[in-house]
Amino acid sequence: MSFTLHKYEKLCSRTAIDELFRTGSSAVAYPLRAVFTIRNDGNKASRFFISIPKKKIRTAVQRVLLRRRTREAYRLNRELLAPIASVDGRTVDIAFLYMDKEIADYATIELKMKTLLKRIADSGIDAQ
Repeated sequence: MSFTLHKYEKLCSRTAIDELFRTGSSAVAYPLRAVFTIRNDGNKASRFFISIPKKKIRTAVQRVLLRRRTREAYRLNRELLAPIASVDGRTVDIAFLYMDKEIADYATIELKMKTLLKRIADSGIDAQ
């Protein structure tokens, strides 16, 4: 498996993001929250979006640090979503939201990311 994150794996469309938050399911592994929808449209990759609220993390440097840590944890562990992709070309749109006011270390973020991705994969398999 390639560990490269491509442009087509990023959820950038405003309408797609609005649709995700309007119709998506939610899972929490504090300090991360994931809002996700499972799509059947046959796109080749799952798409993700990361949000670190300015209200919780005041400085841009800290928000960028958390965004990098979250992106790296997703990049290294996204193969946990493979069971969903094996079912009829399903893919997932995911938004990761950071909820804590404190800066979490990478080990914590990665552990919680694995938990979230496993939950999303399990709900995708159950939705068959």
